[in-house]
Amino acid sequence: MYITPEELQKRLNKTELRVQERTRKPRQREERLTDDERTLIGILDSVDTQKNIAELMGVSQTTVSNNSRGLVGVATGVDKELRERVNSGKETIAEEKLEHEKKIQEQLITNLAAALGHVANNMSSTSSSEASRIAVDMSKILDRVSSPGKESKGNRTAIIINVPSMKEEKHYQTIDV
Repeated sequence: MYITPEELQKRLNKTELRVQERTRKPRQREERLTDDERTLIGILDSVDTQKNIAELMGVSQTTVSNNSRGLVGVATGVDKELRERVNSGKETIAEEKLEHEKKIQEQLITNLAAALGHVANNMSSTSSSEASRIAVDMSKILDRVSSPGKESKGNRTAIIINVPSMKEEKHYQTIDV
């Protein structure tokens, strides 16, 4: 098959390379955020991921990142009032979380003490090996509940359960010699 020079030129002209740059249009919501919304976005950054916050609030992840650091935009720089509001909101959330964790911790320790009392009442029919396992498990629970985190490293709580000795003859084994 032979191609004439005109047909070759025609085919070569069909192939054109077009480079188009995609530009991201700013989301409409970003342009009209109020100060309270920017503060909320900045505070939520300490609670959830930037992607989830961006989807929830209808903004970009960059906006979430900027607002969490007190920036209104990359070009405008730091808004000191926004940064102060965001930091105070994060501190309030951290304090409330700490209070909530302390309440839960106190309730768990109370429940553990009640469970220990219940176990102590039922020790008459328990073997010493089973009592030992119960004590080890309860001390592990107490370690986890009483001081979670780094401060409990190296400190272990031991719960000692004394099983009353068996004084009746039916509890002893008989050995024939």
